[in-house]
Amino acid sequence: FTIGWISPLPLEQEAARLVFDKVYPREEVQHRNAYYLGGRIGQHDVVIGVQRKIGLNGAAILAEKMHSGFPNIKYFLVVGIAGGVPNYGPPGDTKQIVLGDVVISSPRGNHGGVLQYDKGAWQDEGLLQFRGYTNGVPGDLLAAVNNYRSEGWSQTNIAQTLRQMRRRLDEDRRSQYDDPGEAQDRLFRSDYKHRGEYDIDCLECCDANQAHSRSQRGDRARRARDHPELHFGNVASSNQLQISAAERMRIQRRHDVICFEMEAAGVSEEHPCVVVRGICDYADSHKNKGWQNYAAAVAAACAKQLLTFLPPV
Repeated sequence: FTIGWISPLPLEQEAARLVFDKVYPREEVQHRNAYYLGGRIGQHDVVIGVQRKIGLNGAAILAEKMHSGFPNIKYFLVVGIAGGVPNYGPPGDTKQIVLGDVVISSPRGNHGGVLQYDKGAWQDEGLLQFRGYTNGVPGDLLAAVNNYRSEGWSQTNIAQTLRQMRRRLDEDRRSQYDDPGEAQDRLFRSDYKHRGEYDIDCLECCDANQAHSRSQRGDRARRARDHPELHFGNVASSNQLQISAAERMRIQRRHDVICFEMEAAGVSEEHPCVVVRGICDYADSHKNKGWQNYAAAVAAACAKQLLTFLPPV
């Protein structure tokens, strides 16, 4: 195996399984009594691991175990769901991220694509002096990302891959990977916090008048069904789940990030990797489980396409 694929959550592994061109027998993909999911994607032999515990440490441990068990692994992909920054970019050229879009880590500004934003030293004024730089992306892996960005990705291919994934499921399960649609995508005002317990859906406890629909966000927020946009930039990584819109905005402005997750920095500290994340919420208190399966599916579909731009290693 030359590609290690880390899916932090079981639902992310389930989506990843559906993009294999060939799945290897279970007994061929084990190390020290631990079983992984192995198979072929294009020209690459890929092994998938799922973390036992979420967070940077769990991801780092899993990556090390996988590299120890499969020493030919040259690159890692961290693929799954994450929280997105609703809009980014300079005035006049602001880009909109909506639920179901995909973020791929790519160097931007002073960062190499992944940064650990909760690592540093506290200053007198109560700010964290950032010290969470991670290793940059190797040239050939970065070239694959850049080629995918400039000439490779097309919405048609993503939609086609999603259709292929659904056909591999029993008919009664296919709908779990359907695009929930723009009516289910609401961006709440940054100063309006979730009104119920953490696990209670916003539909039951939050005021819909405090949210913006996609149509209210303008043409750049519109998406046809199964036609996500891809965004390339810095991914913020931390051991803490990001549930504050105010904190999201502060970190975005300070470090030019477009996505928040909890694993990538643990992997990129020691191993070359690229992050591919489907957006299932806006990194605020309004979590949306209704988008998680679809976000995992579009991330897996994009990761598969990205691998076609990476020469065999």
